[in-house]
Amino acid sequence: MTHPVNSPSESFDPRDDFDPVWYLRAYPDIRAAGVDPWVHYSQSGKREGRRGTAVHAIELEHLLWRGFEGFAEPELLKLLKSDDPVESATAAWVLGRWEADKENWPRVDQLMRDFLRSVEGRKVIRHPGPILLGIHANLKCGNLKNAQSVLRAGIGSFGHKADFDLCQMLIRKASGADDSKISELLSEVFLSEGLTGVVLDSHSQGVLFDRLTVADPAPVPLNDPAQPLVSVIVPVFNGASVLKKALSGLVGQTWGALEILVVDDGSTDDTLAVANACAQKDDRIRVIALGTNQGAYAARNVGFAEASGAFVTVHDADDWSHPSKIELQAKALISNVTAKASVSHWVRMDQDLEMARWRIEDGWVYRNISSLMVRSELRDFLGYWDRVRVNADTEYYERILAAFGPGSILEVKPGLPLSFGRTEQGSLTRQSATHLRTQFKGLRLDYMNEAKAWHKRGLSDDTLFMSQFPARRPFSAPERMSVGDLCPPETSLDIIRASSKFDADWYRATYLDVFFSDLDPARHYLEIGAAAELDPGPFFSTSAYRYSCSLERDQNPLLHWEAHGRQKDAPALIRFQGDLPDSDAAAEARVLIFAHHAGPMLFGAERSLLDMLRHAIKQGKAPIVVLPALRDTDYFKELLKLSHAIEVVPMPWRHGLRKPHPDTVQVIQDLIRKYEVNDVLVNTLVLDAPLVAARNEGCTSTVFVRELPAFDATLCRNLGMSQERLYEELLQQADHFLVASKIVADWLDCPERTELRPNAVDEELFDLPFTPADPLYVAMISSNIAKKGLKDFLLVAEHVKNAGHHVVFRFIGPPSQDLHNLQPFPGNVEFRNYSATPAAALKQADIVVSLSKFTESFGRTVSEAMAAGRPVICYNRGAPAERVETDVTGFVVEADDPLAVANAIVALDLDRALLAKMSDNARVKARHIQELSTRVKVAPDTV
Repeated sequence: MTHPVNSPSESFDPRDDFDPVWYLRAYPDIRAAGVDPWVHYSQSGKREGRRGTAVHAIELEHLLWRGFEGFAEPELLKLLKSDDPVESATAAWVLGRWEADKENWPRVDQLMRDFLRSVEGRKVIRHPGPILLGIHANLKCGNLKNAQSVLRAGIGSFGHKADFDLCQMLIRKASGADDSKISELLSEVFLSEGLTGVVLDSHSQGVLFDRLTVADPAPVPLNDPAQPLVSVIVPVFNGASVLKKALSGLVGQTWGALEILVVDDGSTDDTLAVANACAQKDDRIRVIALGTNQGAYAARNVGFAEASGAFVTVHDADDWSHPSKIELQAKALISNVTAKASVSHWVRMDQDLEMARWRIEDGWVYRNISSLMVRSELRDFLGYWDRVRVNADTEYYERILAAFGPGSILEVKPGLPLSFGRTEQGSLTRQSATHLRTQFKGLRLDYMNEAKAWHKRGLSDDTLFMSQFPARRPFSAPERMSVGDLCPPETSLDIIRASSKFDADWYRATYLDVFFSDLDPARHYLEIGAAAELDPGPFFSTSAYRYSCSLERDQNPLLHWEAHGRQKDAPALIRFQGDLPDSDAAAEARVLIFAHHAGPMLFGAERSLLDMLRHAIKQGKAPIVVLPALRDTDYFKELLKLSHAIEVVPMPWRHGLRKPHPDTVQVIQDLIRKYEVNDVLVNTLVLDAPLVAARNEGCTSTVFVRELPAFDATLCRNLGMSQERLYEELLQQADHFLVASKIVADWLDCPERTELRPNAVDEELFDLPFTPADPLYVAMISSNIAKKGLKDFLLVAEHVKNAGHHVVFRFIGPPSQDLHNLQPFPGNVEFRNYSATPAAALKQADIVVSLSKFTESFGRTVSEAMAAGRPVICYNRGAPAERVETDVTGFVVEADDPLAVANAIVALDLDRALLAKMSDNARVKARHIQELSTRVKVAPDTV
């Protein structure tokens, strides 16, 4: 079956197809500009070819590098073959980088060819990274002609860039060009910026990196008293073979007022002798010998303590810098007195000048955090580098930004490599525990999360100072990064991290906002998650434990369980005894019924769950309800009256970026065995773990499909998959389906497995008096979100007022941002707030309207209004139109025609006899639907 998609002729809130969070994450330039994402997309982004909603391949890339490659890689391979040109091309780029990390260059070559052939993919990946990776792959595979062709295309698209000059140098080098040709291209990188060109020294031998120099070096003024002194710290350990090259670049700087502090970190080779020999030739070099190895950042700190310059910077012992680097960074600080530091950019290369960035981003040239040049007074305010094995330079950089704001660090000549970083073979190994990939998952990410939390605390406590020799660390560091400094005392965060009920991977995968923001799961749960009733893992329910122990909102349930419950063997997953006794019959009398939501306000799904329980009881069943959370005590008590037991189990919704978590599935399988059930009923299509568990245990599974994905872009976006994929998964996972309307049955298109069961309504509604007065009260009863047709409701009110009729229009439902945005309301419109029961809502209405801008799947409010004898006026869209009969129980008008709705209201205001007749007819129709709701095996075309 070909499933319907949103028809262009139908009116939808355009924001249904726009995700502002994704938009800002996908387009950093928009985020950096600070503009409203919807304003940008609607006014220019869409015209530029930008996507408004997620590119699935980009989201999968996030998983790919964060330990979920077992799921992400096969999904990307599927997208690579998909009919969506954007997804297919983007998947090629994502997989190309993944394969490059594994040095599978023939595969990278093919993938980048696929990407570069696509116009659509370049609308998503809007930087030259794919060009550079394509050239690199061609060179690795010996395809020089193709590399040159890709380079020309890149220059045509992005103009002149240093990256492209470097690529041209690689192509010529691979073609066997002599030193003069290579030097010509190296020089072009800098000459175009008005700087001295870099060349290969024709008078020296050795690897190409060691032959880097400049053409016609200018005389360097030594210790120019007119210039602020710059202290350059050069930490070195066993760098005898590279140190001389690094120092040659420093002594050749155009900035003469230099103090070069070579800190030998207990080297066991000839490093100290090399350093001393260089110092003999230039008195700006001072050697500090530590005697024993203390670590790179401890060595930096020694140099920092000894530095006497107005500005202080660092230079790694195996790098080489352009002679203008120090001058450019120093002058940037001199010209901007409010800035606290400056950085330049670099390129990483191996001995043969082959590009060696471990994972290509937007270019080979990128920010060099190690080039950070600070004003020396920062030493007194922020202190020293953290004494860890890696990443402390990034921490210091972030500490400055935290203390002084985003404009406090200047970028000098961005895109121009003022330094060449030497990369040794094997230094980018994937096996290293401290490899750069751990910035996505592992030590570096954990460390920086802790550091940023300290920065946040320090801003309020004014304690961002890091001592050179701290008696105790200000924040925790992973043990494998630590050099043995004493960690802070144990905190609540440490207790959560160590808890057997906390699962960081489960938390990330369940709460994707945490995952995509690379937030620390434990800290998020401690500071935000517990108060929001999020669950720390599959074996602990925050809300149920809070309820069972009568904890206050500011008490953290997991901390309470660790301090009190665990010692008493208190259960972490709570079972509540219901009012119904267990059936004495066999297992077939019991049924597990899964709910996906149990919030404080009861809408269609919550009320329908109560209907399902009543229906099960009439059939002689003993229902066991499984809730994902316990968030409303009144509703919970209603459920207890209609169930044998209630279990509260953390259950993430299905999502295209993850499979059901095996631990969650196992918890549900344990429940199936515990209650010896044969039937599992799921009250929504958004849950997949119960269906997988039922299949594993050989149970029959039924899904009450209350949603209509074909006409609900927001739902599909929230589930991270297309309606076609959702349809396929649903039919594979479930045995049977219940639906409340014919339109949902048509979407499922499997009549042999589908039963129509209209939503039942409260019997008291049939006895609700219908006594319309003057003025008439017309109500929209909804969740008050934009797509319910709020604007159309106001237009209807305006049309009726302009027609000279005194009719009062009422919004009945919770306050919302969308409703707030429409204020002030005209004089004939009222906000009446949320009503806890349908009867309470309908007592305030004589006529009910349904003006949804999307295709509703079951229209429960319409059925409730008809049961209460309230005529209904609705758009000809979705399930409401199945319930209402024009001129009999109300009016069905053309979709998105507020004037037609207004005319229908005016007609009823003028003809009270017709209004009364429609009221009677509505109750008759509602009674028929009510009878069908309790009947078994109703055909989909009955209503």
